[in-house]
Amino acid sequence: MLGSLPEIQRDMPQTLLDVTREFGGVTRLRVGPTSMYLVGDGDLIVELTAKRAAELRKSNRTRQSLGGHLGRGLVTLEAADHRRHRRLVQPVMHTSSIAAQAHTMVDLARARLESWADRSTVDVLSEMQDLTLRIVCSALFRLDQDRDAERMVSAVHAFAASLNVVLRRAFPIPVWLPTSGNRLRRRTVAEVDALAYDLIRRRRRKPGDDLLSLLVLASDADGGPALSDVEVRDELMTIFFAGHETSAAALTWALYLLASHPEVADSVRAEIAGAVGDRPVGMPDLPRLAVLGQVVAETLRLYPPAWVFDRSPLQDIVVGGFAIPRGANVLLSPWVAHRDPRHWEAPDEFRPERFADGWVPPRGTYLPFGDGPRICVGNRFAEAEILLVLATLVPRIDLSLVDGHAVRPEGDATLRPRGGLPMTVRRR
Repeated sequence: MLGSLPEIQRDMPQTLLDVTREFGGVTRLRVGPTSMYLVGDGDLIVELTAKRAAELRKSNRTRQSLGGHLGRGLVTLEAADHRRHRRLVQPVMHTSSIAAQAHTMVDLARARLESWADRSTVDVLSEMQDLTLRIVCSALFRLDQDRDAERMVSAVHAFAASLNVVLRRAFPIPVWLPTSGNRLRRRTVAEVDALAYDLIRRRRRKPGDDLLSLLVLASDADGGPALSDVEVRDELMTIFFAGHETSAAALTWALYLLASHPEVADSVRAEIAGAVGDRPVGMPDLPRLAVLGQVVAETLRLYPPAWVFDRSPLQDIVVGGFAIPRGANVLLSPWVAHRDPRHWEAPDEFRPERFADGWVPPRGTYLPFGDGPRICVGNRFAEAEILLVLATLVPRIDLSLVDGHAVRPEGDATLRPRGGLPMTVRRR
């Protein structure tokens, strides 16, 4: 009766890999009383997300699960509404906007480093989640270490935790049911909304040099505000959740992989010492940090931020020779595509040298941020943030795994180590 549901609930990432390796790039899964279709072939993922994007939309399940927290932002909008919002949000993530935030990313990373006592044990996942959230707070609002920042950080941590509770559900639960998860959602959303709307009103009255000001100052063809306060709020929540969760997961996995491969970590340190020395790293330094770039690329291959997402066909379609009915839930998994042995030698091994000499993998084999018109709008921000934070942390500390702690990925909104990642800090 349950089909693949027990395996998915126990270990969804491994289940998706096992199913694809046994049955191929398109597989029908029975999950309780319903069916879903898994697409693990990278070329087919590109076909659906880029070439046939108009034939599909986000599933009802995803829009219902995310809408209660994120509202109608880029993640949940469709068609013309999505294109309009993307045009307005895109400048917020422009390279020049990212460069303006680089010093803040580095300063906050160094402050995080200073908070770790020598030979202490820290949960790297929790630490990276808090660091990246503070980076997003500073970039969006110019909130640093004052009371407003602490209130916002605390509220968004609770907001993200309650959203992950919703995303872990095997089946959607109507928002009006008085469950503990729904009560938690209402409380955490209300707390964040109160802070967000206050900041939006303040930026309407007096814009600053932060990313929120770029959003509220965006204008339509007639010169009026392009986004209402509610629309700005929904995009802020989307940036908050997607922005800090994905970067935190990637940083956590990168630090884990470097700790597991000390010879690679030493190469990264030598490269940073030669290119940067003891001064703070900056955006102009990043093109000279080739080995670090390879480490990040390989981390994103092994543990892609957009590890799985779904679509629902508007009409009956055929994918890779398989018929998929209208309204079906279709899972697309870059996590699976990135470990396809047809395209990657020893696909489960950490080999950053794959990306040496500027090698760019074929499109369908490497999709860390998705593809097509819904590719992650913040991918450049995330890549710069990951590089800058690693270039700040890695030369100054050694991290080692805590004995006896098994590390395996858990599939939430992002791939994260199940139970966190406790590591011992040693200063260099």
